[in-house]
Amino acid sequence: MMTGRLYIDGHDAYKQWGVYVVSGGWNELIAYPPLKTVEYNDWQEEDGIEADLSDPKLNTKEVSINIAYGGLFSRFIEFVTMLSDRAYHEFNCAHIGRRYTLRLTQMPNLDHAQTLGFATLKFSNDFPLKGYSYKAPRSSVMRAEDYLIDGLPFTDYGCRILQGSLSEVMKTAAVKENLLRNIATQSGAIYDDAAVTFKSKDVKLNCLMRAETLDELWRNYDALLFDLTRPDERLLEVSSLEQEFPCHYKSASVSEFYPEDKIWLRFTLTLTFTHSFRLNGDDYVLASEDGIIIFTQDGENAIEMLPDYFKYPSMRFVNNRASLRLTGSGTLRFNN
Repeated sequence: MMTGRLYIDGHDAYKQWGVYVVSGGWNELIAYPPLKTVEYNDWQEEDGIEADLSDPKLNTKEVSINIAYGGLFSRFIEFVTMLSDRAYHEFNCAHIGRRYTLRLTQMPNLDHAQTLGFATLKFSNDFPLKGYSYKAPRSSVMRAEDYLIDGLPFTDYGCRILQGSLSEVMKTAAVKENLLRNIATQSGAIYDDAAVTFKSKDVKLNCLMRAETLDELWRNYDALLFDLTRPDERLLEVSSLEQEFPCHYKSASVSEFYPEDKIWLRFTLTLTFTHSFRLNGDDYVLASEDGIIIFTQDGENAIEMLPDYFKYPSMRFVNNRASLRLTGSGTLRFNN
């Protein structure tokens, strides 16, 4: 049934105009808006940037919604006319449990046939987190401490960080260029061989958010965005590297969203590492004698040389003459 899924200004979109959102058509709409450009100082002699994050603000966002129309109920022309009768319209996306105030900007694609048509409509969402009141995350996902933001595991938001994210964290930032003189009358160039410093870098975290209900999903999804955009820098802790990285939220995109049955949302979170992002230690990834990192066949993941470790919240050796067991209090970590 296509009815009861989308209401615009209180009208059922399928009953009124014969239009409905196709599979995957919500992805851009539900993706986080980007952060407005952050002012910063960029010192040549220091890695990264000194960003002003005293009052970060979310930006407006243009989003595409993919719809279909057709059959005896299609009144697509009236639908577009309605969307252009004034700037803003209220979208109650009942199928996914979200509400938005949007304005139409353009129709970049239209594929019309006699009985069925598809269109991409672009809207601007000028009101990020409209009417939102913060609720702390509450997740049914098993807790893990592989990635933490400001000391809080991503699993507290119902989110697991997926394969490929560690490679993003570990990749080297672009080098800040020192003074370079390239004289037309001389071969080559003259470069200031002072200390090497790095630019800030964008890191993409591949995220999968799970929830038992849509209410749980949106509670955790909105809380994550709100916490990411609080004043001051965030600290991303990567347990396998035993290191924290100062950063700030930049943008996000959604690749997969399933609002029914086993509810889950796959998205990419882009963080800007501002400074202090050099890796501690030397034995992180396999590299050639020339210092070139060796990647696997997929060209994305490097070969890790990190020691595996196991961490238990409480541990004590007890010998009862029959067995050796672990109990007691304290924290002990094993490296192979």
